[in-house]
Amino acid sequence: MELYQLRRVREQKGWSQSRVAEALGVTTRTVSRWEQGQAMPYPYYRQQLSLLFEKNEQQLGFVPDATASNAREEHDAQLAQCSPLLPHRAFLIDPTIPNGLRRFSNVFGRDHVLALIKKRLLGTKAQRFTALHGLPGTGKTALAVALATDPDLCAHFSDGVLWTGLGPQANTLGHLARWGKLLGATPGLAEQMSATAWRQALSSAIGSRRFLIVIDDAWNLEDALTLTVGGPNSTYLLTSRLPQVAFEFAHMGAIEIHELAEEDALTLVAHYVPQVVQQRHDDVLALIRAVGALPLALTLMGQYLAFQALSGQPRRLNTALDYLHDASQRLHLHAPVALDARSPSLPENMPLSLYAAITLSVQRLDPQSQEMLAALAIFPPKPNSFSEEAALAVAQASVEALDALWDAGLLESSGAGRYTLHQTIVEYARARGSHSHARQRLVHYILQLSQQHEPDRNALEYETANVLVALDAALELNLHQSLLQGLAQFVPFMQVQGLELVQRLGSTQLMSQTLVQWGNIHLQQQLLDAAHRAFSEALKLNERSDNDPTISASAQYGLAQLSQLRGDNG
Repeated sequence: MELYQLRRVREQKGWSQSRVAEALGVTTRTVSRWEQGQAMPYPYYRQQLSLLFEKNEQQLGFVPDATASNAREEHDAQLAQCSPLLPHRAFLIDPTIPNGLRRFSNVFGRDHVLALIKKRLLGTKAQRFTALHGLPGTGKTALAVALATDPDLCAHFSDGVLWTGLGPQANTLGHLARWGKLLGATPGLAEQMSATAWRQALSSAIGSRRFLIVIDDAWNLEDALTLTVGGPNSTYLLTSRLPQVAFEFAHMGAIEIHELAEEDALTLVAHYVPQVVQQRHDDVLALIRAVGALPLALTLMGQYLAFQALSGQPRRLNTALDYLHDASQRLHLHAPVALDARSPSLPENMPLSLYAAITLSVQRLDPQSQEMLAALAIFPPKPNSFSEEAALAVAQASVEALDALWDAGLLESSGAGRYTLHQTIVEYARARGSHSHARQRLVHYILQLSQQHEPDRNALEYETANVLVALDAALELNLHQSLLQGLAQFVPFMQVQGLELVQRLGSTQLMSQTLVQWGNIHLQQQLLDAAHRAFSEALKLNERSDNDPTISASAQYGLAQLSQLRGDNG
């Protein structure tokens, strides 16, 4: 693109950049990027600029260089792919669909959910509303892009695809006006500041035509409903991190998007660094589990590792893997994102990271709910769960604050009366500071629970991971005696369950460490038989799993002390 042509024509006409931007329904920054050759306008905007200035594309300087040509070829290829089967019918594909997102993220492991959503979108009129919801970073927008450019859906919605990204501070009037310009539907001059007038104009222009209307990143129902301007043959696809917004918009058409299965998560990372996944499989798998297989986290880590691997130096790759094992570094890891791939929720000066994505939700919570999130982060993350009773006791907050966390999409249900927190949410909350009062309250709650359920092994097994965390907290807070009184019966229960239990919990090392700690407490209390059981079980578990030399040495030292005590007594 010749840099000066568009600008020269605009100045000859006496138009400012802002006036051009307003006429086309884009930002002044976009016009500036066109004039500087940083971006090539999409075909629709090239056509509108030609009409506006009464010049053809060549006269406006749209002579494609290699970069612009590639961008136009990519868009034209997408347009061709999405063209309906009947070539005489006009097909409109919204130029604001974030195609850059397709280069930034890949839809791995989503075949089943994509097929499910397509079935709904291609279904009857009773299924006109579909909504995707899930944690920040689960890939809802990437799924929506894949659907908006799917050939089957483009053929079905033969008049086109309309797209808009809302965000927390949505300019619904601006979105309606932009759609109006795309469709050639414009209210009278006196009514152009009225959302109602734009809705009427758009509804009239769409009529009975078949459109897929995608409303991305909705934060409240009112904004989303304002954009439901289609006729009886149009269908809506909404994405939101808020389950309540998704349900109120689509009711039974609300679909929760979960994190990936481990196998699909490995495939996603291998897309960026196949050699690392092959050579350091266990390290990569540990990182996948650390971020709960969240697609955004996996994509950021994959890109980071790919860059470090470019040098071909094992040292840099080893350092990068160590870096990613630090929770704080994972949270703040970020990568450059194309402008058309950025979430509408993300401020322009904020890099895309897990921390930024989660902060957007946390900032909208009231102080009590924020405090409750920090308190609940003392529980082990998913797949562990905790009861509503435990949550309220530990956080010393109201049930309304608990509901607010669920409404914000930060807390997940895990069966009747139980909840769970995703690993990334726990890491985020812990990174913002420890909560010693909540840990102390957890110790006292578990103490009461163990006393209430002394004969009920099923109840104790359900809370095993939470009990282990409470024990660690008690040791650090010097609450040994009070916890020992309530949990003495838990030691034999834990030993009976053995390796099968701890493997199911995924906490073999923590269980071994805890047994050593209990053994030391029993030694101090002169409970020699109980101490022998604890040290012996710690050795047994450690030998069958990690074989951590530190745990082994501590258990053997405890047994040596025990032997000495028994010898003295004998």
